[in-house]
Formats: sequence, C-alpha cells, structure tokens
Amino acid sequence: MSAPGVWPTLLIVSAGWGTTLLWLRLAGETLAPFTLTFWRGIAALAVLCLVVLWRRRVPRMRLLDVLVVGTTNGWLSSALMAFAVGRIDTAPAALVAASMPLILSILAHLFLPGERITRHELAGVAIGFCGIALVLGPGVLAASSASLEGFAAMLLVATSYAAGATYGRRVRPPDAAGTAIGQQIVSIAASALLALATDQGIAPPPDLGTALSIAALGSVATALPMALYWRLLARAPAATAGFVDYLIPLWTTALAVTVLNERPQPTALAGGALVLAGIAVASGRLVRSRPGPQRG
Repeated sequence: MSAPGVWPTLLIVSAGWGTTLLWLRLAGETLAPFTLTFWRGIAALAVLCLVVLWRRRVPRMRLLDVLVVGTTNGWLSSALMAFAVGRIDTAPAALVAASMPLILSILAHLFLPGERITRHELAGVAIGFCGIALVLGPGVLAASSASLEGFAAMLLVATSYAAGATYGRRVRPPDAAGTAIGQQIVSIAASALLALATDQGIAPPPDLGTALSIAALGSVATALPMALYWRLLARAPAATAGFVDYLIPLWTTALAVTVLNERPQPTALAGGALVLAGIAVASGRLVRSRPGPQRG
C-alpha cells in the first residue's frame, strides 16, 4: 500500500469498528446476547469467506489458535458487548473499551518475554485508568440510565480483546485470514450452544431492521475492517496502524451523538480523553504489541 493510501484505509478501518456498538444497540433491542452473537458470527463468516475466495487463497488455521481467539475475540467479547449495550450508553461504553491497549500492556508485561513495562508506559497506564475512574464516576451513573454491570461488561470486553492480542503476539498464528475464519466458526458454535442452553434460542431476526443491523454488524463492523486491517499491518508501520485505537472511540462517540441522540456527560468525555492520553504516553510499547487477533 502506498503512503497516500495508508491513512484513508486507517480511517475506514477505525470507522467500521467504530460502528460496532451502534449496530449492537439497534439489533439488541429484539435479540438476546448469545442469539445476537450467533447471527453476527454467521454474517461475518460469510463475508470473510467471500474475501478469501476473492483473494484465491486456501486459509490455514491451528485448532488451539482458533479456540482461543474464537473465545477472547469472538463469542465472549461479542456477548459481553451485546449484554452491555442494554445497560450503558454507547459513548461511555466505547470510552471504557478504549482501555484495551492499557490492559494489553499489563498482560504483555506478565506473559510476553522481552515486553517488560517501562516507567513511562506504567505512567500511561496509570493516567488511562484514572480516566476509566472518571468514566465510571457516580455522576455519570446518576445522570444516565447506565448501570455498573454495563460498565463492568465493557471492561471485561477490553480485557478479553487484550488477552487475545497477547496470545496472538506470543504464538503468532501463521495465517491471519485462516485464524479469523476459524475465530468466527468457534464463535458461532459456542454462542449457538450457549443460546440453546440458556433458552435464548437461535431463531432468525424477527424483522427486516434487525436483519439489516446484523448484516451491517457482521460485514461493516467485523469482517471488512478486519480484512482491511490485515493489509494495513502488512504495508504500514505498526505505529501508524496503532492509531486505530485512538480513532475507534471517537467514531463511536460521534455516532452516539448524531444517530442515537445521546448526550455524553462532560465527566465521561474528560475520562475518555484521559484514557487516550494514557495510551499516547504508553504508545511506545503498545503499538509494537498490537498485531495479533483483531476485534471480532
């Protein structure tokens, strides 16, 4: 990818991932979390298979890789997000999820040889979690319909993504496309079993609006940005690709305000700014750790 094409691609990738909570909120009004996760996986798998066929490649996957990332970046994170969007506004949810690189730095320090956290990175983590404390502040909870359970679920989403990225950094799956396809297969199978076990069922979307939201969730917010991100990682500096983490919460917040008519509390926005500042302070290590299994 030539230099002029890197930044437009980065904007498209971040915008696609930035729509995730929007589509989840629209589809989650009529579908339970595991049911929604099941249909999201079906839509994403269909698009990913089309991408691989278009590239005329035979995907390769390893069983352990797809089981791990199919959990951390698949059914678990997706179901947690679907649970959270019914209990927290979209903008603060995105600001909490933006803590993923900060959690990644801690997990990298613990589990990746040679990835020891430095003082300035530790300072960045501290700044970022001060921002999370602001986002979770009682003023934000009191001024909205948000619940502590919703915030906790989004923090678990960030932790789940960070765990998947740490695993990917440690084992380096041989084929990103094959791992992504296997990730969706595992997510579909696990969410179907859990939906049936919890009596949520896997009935099809009840109306056209929900079906279109799921289609957009699987394609616009999952498969297509994932495929573009493979290209970005292959042809752009890691530091440039790492800017995705800054842009996703900005896109999500903008959509929450313009489409969902949300009015984020100033305290939550200030906390989100601190989270992004913390990522900036700690960016030296984080952008090198970023490549790995992506949002699912």
